[in-house]
Amino acid sequence: MALTIQAGALAPAGLQAAESLPQAGNTPLLTAHQASEAATQRRLLVKFKPGASGVDATLPARTAQLAISNLSQRLLSGAPGRPAVQLVLQRSISAQLHVVLTDRGLSPSEMQQLIEQLQRDPLVEYAEIDPRIKPQLIPNDPLYGSRQWNLQPPGPGREGSANLPGAWDVARGEVAPGQGVVVAVVDTGLRPHADLASRLLPGYDFISDASIANDLDAQWDSDASDPGDWISVRDSETAEFYGCALSPSSWHGTMMAGTIAAVTGNGLGIAGMAPGARLLPVRVFGKCGGYLSDAITGVYWAVGLELPSLPDSMRAPPVNPYPARVINLSMAAAGSCSAAFQEAVDRVRAQGAVVVAATGNQDDNQADKALSQPANCRGVIAVTAHTRRGDLAYYANSSASTTLSAPGGGFGINQLANDGDSITSLGNSGLTSPLSDSYEEVRGTSIAAAHVSGLAALLLGMQPNLSPDQVRIILTNSARAYPTNSHCQTNAVCGAGMLDAEAAVRWLQANPAPVVPPDNSGTDQTGGGGGGAAGWPEWLLLLSAVLLSGATRRRHQPGSGPHQAGCQQPTGQAGRM
Repeated sequence: MALTIQAGALAPAGLQAAESLPQAGNTPLLTAHQASEAATQRRLLVKFKPGASGVDATLPARTAQLAISNLSQRLLSGAPGRPAVQLVLQRSISAQLHVVLTDRGLSPSEMQQLIEQLQRDPLVEYAEIDPRIKPQLIPNDPLYGSRQWNLQPPGPGREGSANLPGAWDVARGEVAPGQGVVVAVVDTGLRPHADLASRLLPGYDFISDASIANDLDAQWDSDASDPGDWISVRDSETAEFYGCALSPSSWHGTMMAGTIAAVTGNGLGIAGMAPGARLLPVRVFGKCGGYLSDAITGVYWAVGLELPSLPDSMRAPPVNPYPARVINLSMAAAGSCSAAFQEAVDRVRAQGAVVVAATGNQDDNQADKALSQPANCRGVIAVTAHTRRGDLAYYANSSASTTLSAPGGGFGINQLANDGDSITSLGNSGLTSPLSDSYEEVRGTSIAAAHVSGLAALLLGMQPNLSPDQVRIILTNSARAYPTNSHCQTNAVCGAGMLDAEAAVRWLQANPAPVVPPDNSGTDQTGGGGGGAAGWPEWLLLLSAVLLSGATRRRHQPGSGPHQAGCQQPTGQAGRM
């Protein structure tokens, strides 16, 4: 019998022992009074205007420290009875964009006042909170025929499948044998699963907070493996993880990678969307998610952009030798697209990378829910989730700004008959630290986004010179109509239609040079826009992410049949979509 855990419910008995496991860091336990004060903020993203005095791109570490010091001196004095706020450079993302810490925790109202004050400085282009964001909850291969309904040709009872067999006849996600399209999985890192091994490229770990990283290492490093992101009872009672619900390790990045490019035809486990693609693990999330600044840094590195030299305490990694053409962002934070994230999307698209993002999950049965960031950033392919029968999944955010939908599993809003199957992908059997390879059943907009990333790799393998906007045109023009009696058939909130891999490949064959209309350039297709996140208190961002629920997983050991015992993960924890 499968054991289920709803968000906020008790953990399985086997997880209770996590209380006694070694904890990362020495964060003190919260008292009841301290818990009410836990939502203080210290992290900011500050960008200077180009050419601002004191900012020299040739010496970013030293001159950035000076620029932040000078900026701090220009701040007004603190309120009566409170000291003035001092700013300290934490690290630089680029010559102008910096992660800055305040010398003390600020309440949401104090932080907003500080941001408004910084925005008035003549040398500052923008300032905004650096919030915690969350990863979203995801042939002869034995589980392909029995469990992977999502990759099969569509048919009665399988109206929502992605139709891969015909696409595989034409494309495998390779430009040439062994030269697979690189897909960056910006997530929790990856496990060296046997069904992924030959697809993994050397990645990087960009988590800058040791307690979040959970790997006893406060430094960036070249080990992008996932050590686990569980939250124990003790964790959930500390200030560092305030608002993070008790949960086992998610292995979220490995789930996304499995759907994108699991090895196909190896007689093991499952098939991937783009079996010839190569996977670039970019680790930015650990326990209870991670910071926006780390995710942005990881996105820049993923496409081969050079990072600035940094202080010895935060050394810069080498330039990525395997630039990604597709970036999978199965993550979510509340609010409109931040200015820093919008800038990151613009820069990586200029490098030719297709940016795919999950719309986010809300655990209710209502449609037309606002998209989470980064899905609401301009130029992003925003992917919502539909079910096996092609109904909009009950948990899926979707609005008029959605690009299209892809298989996400679970039940739909209209509750069509014989619906509810999940998506089978890769995982690990460890509840906390990693143990053996496993196969998981997951659901959510995260896994839906992974389907689109995989198809984008197939298309780029066929024609490497496609622009991000041309990939969008192919996906939307080839999307399949929603079935009769589904929610999206009569509601214009689900985008162009359902992902159809074979139709997309055939459409590209018939239209080898897709024309992007002037009003469909990708600059206004995903709504939202940048600059809104600064007004959202960090405690609200965290709470919103905790409530972004809807993912389910059940464990399957390698080679085993379905329906073995496992657990349901509260999707909002670590933002699983």
